[in-house]
Amino acid sequence: MRNNNLDILKVVMAFLVVALHIFPVSKLEGLEGLVSYEIASGITRIAVPTFFLISGFFLQNKLNDTAYLWKYVKRILLLYVIWQIIYLPDLIKYYNLGWFNHFDMILKLIYGYWHLWYLLASVLAVGLLYLTRNTSVYTKWSLIISLLTVGYVFQVLIQADVLHRYLDIQFVHSIIGTTRNFLFFAFPMMLIGSLYDSWGSNVLKLKKLYIPLWVLLLIEVGLYYQLKVKAMDFLLLLPLLSMLTFSIIKERASVLDAPINSTLSLGIYLTHPYAIRLVYKFLPQKTFDFVVIKYFLVCITAIVLWWILDKINKKIPYFF
Repeated sequence: MRNNNLDILKVVMAFLVVALHIFPVSKLEGLEGLVSYEIASGITRIAVPTFFLISGFFLQNKLNDTAYLWKYVKRILLLYVIWQIIYLPDLIKYYNLGWFNHFDMILKLIYGYWHLWYLLASVLAVGLLYLTRNTSVYTKWSLIISLLTVGYVFQVLIQADVLHRYLDIQFVHSIIGTTRNFLFFAFPMMLIGSLYDSWGSNVLKLKKLYIPLWVLLLIEVGLYYQLKVKAMDFLLLLPLLSMLTFSIIKERASVLDAPINSTLSLGIYLTHPYAIRLVYKFLPQKTFDFVVIKYFLVCITAIVLWWILDKINKKIPYFF
C-alpha cells in the first residue's frame, strides 16, 4: 500500500500558504493583531521551505540523471509561463492602479507574479543541485548553513530598515528577488531534502521537542512583532522544524488509505490568489473575524477552481 503521508503533508502546507496570504501582519491591534502576525509571519512560514525540502528529497536519486532533470525543469518552466499568462490581467490591473512602479513590474514579469516566484526559484535551485551533486556532504552542509545564515541576516537588516541608506544594497535585494529567492531559500532547503538519508534518523530522535520548538518559534515571532519588524519570510527555527515535520510524517504509517490526487496541493497553491480575489470582492471587511471566515471560503474556492482545472488538465495537461 502506498504511503500517502507526504501527499497529505503537501496539501496541509498548501492550506498554510493560503493562510499566509490571508491574515494581515499589520492593521490589526491588540491580541488579534498579535495572533494574525503569529499566523502570517510565523506558523504559516513553514510551508514553502517544506515544499522545497520535499522536492529535494524526491530528486535525491535523480541528480545524475540529466534527462530526468531536464524534463523536470521544462515541466516547471512550462507551468511558470502558463500561470504567468493566467495572472497577467491581475498584474496589469494592479500596475495600472499604481501599486508598483515600472521597475517592480519588470521584476514581477521576470520572477513571477506574487506566489509564482516559487516555480522559477525551483528551476534555478535544481540547477545548483546538479552543479553541487558531486561535492562532499560536509561541503553541502557548509553551503546550507552559510546560505541560510546570510539570507536570514540580510532579511532582518532589510526588514528592520537598517540598510535604507545603502541604495546599492537595496538594489541587489530587489534584483535577486528579495531574500526569499532561489539562492538563500530554495537551494539550501532542497539541498537539505536531498541529504535526507544523512540526517533523517538523527532528527527524528528530536520528535519529543516538536511542540517546544514550535513554542520557541512563536516566541521568536512575537519578538519581531514587538519590535514592529515587517513580515519575515524565514525564521531561525524553520529549517529544523521543517526537517522534523518531514521526518515525522514520512516515517509514520500511512494515515489514509484513499489516494490523494497528486495535483491537489499544487492546484491549491496556484489558484488561491484568484480565489482570494473572488472572496474579497464579496466580503471586503477586514476585521479579524471576517478574515477567519474568508480564509475557509478561500480554501473552498481554491479547491473548486483546482477541481475544474484538473478536469481540463486531463485533456489539456498544461495546468498542473
